[in-house]
Amino acid sequence: MANYKGKYEIVTADENLPGKVMLYEKPGRDCYTNKHWHKNLEIDYIVRGCMWTNLSGTDKDLYDGDYLLINSEAVHQTCGKDPQEPVKYLVVLFSYNYIKSYFPDYDSYLIDVDKNEQARARVRDLLKAIVFEVENPSEFSKLKISCAMAQILMHLFTKCRVQRENKPDRSAKDNSPEYIQKAIEYIRDNYRDRITLEDISSFVGLTPTYFSRYFSAATQKPFKTYLNLVRLENTLVDIQQNGMNETRASLENGFPSVKSFISVFKSVYGCAPSEYVKIYQEEAPISEIHKY
Repeated sequence: MANYKGKYEIVTADENLPGKVMLYEKPGRDCYTNKHWHKNLEIDYIVRGCMWTNLSGTDKDLYDGDYLLINSEAVHQTCGKDPQEPVKYLVVLFSYNYIKSYFPDYDSYLIDVDKNEQARARVRDLLKAIVFEVENPSEFSKLKISCAMAQILMHLFTKCRVQRENKPDRSAKDNSPEYIQKAIEYIRDNYRDRITLEDISSFVGLTPTYFSRYFSAATQKPFKTYLNLVRLENTLVDIQQNGMNETRASLENGFPSVKSFISVFKSVYGCAPSEYVKIYQEEAPISEIHKY
């Protein structure tokens, strides 16, 4: 059985792209990555130089024009073959949610690019086109890159798809503190705006149902409850310490209405905000919110 030990990595998509695109050129020693895995489909394409890779325990050297396809949840690692020699390479990561929106049964399959030589060659041409657009940005470069990524997926899923036999167990890793921290930081940075379950699950790189289950297990609170507690905490600070009225404070901290704020407040403290403020005029025990 393959060794699936490795760090879980969260990958966020670039704006207006169905994933993330990165072009690097650096000495071989700086190309080193620890063993890691993610839910995204990844392609590493060598423009110039030599890269050592390890995919699911198998070593492979990549040279000019070679590329390696890394399936979802496959543990992988890279490093330049020569520590001193520069390597120029493209990394393309396809959004897990983007793929699932077009191929709902994605998790049941693997992509084998050696299955179809014509598709493999076409994917290489599209990768070259992406490199060109990254190096020569123009008004429509992002659109061209997006189109190229979509074409790559079409070739892979129509000509290189094979049934997945054994899916690695990731339940323990999905609950990792790093994954949860990423979601919490997103809430803390964006609580003033409208945040949906779809928004945050896409940011983290999981499906909404998957994200909801593990967020609740890790924090002991449903996503919506946690979000409202963060909004409640900041609204109360603005009312008590900054002198704002309830309406302005609640709206500026993400609540859709003052009525919604009061409803959440009562569910936590058992009284109206005005009553609470009268009791704690001098010092508000804001930390009580975290005990909920």
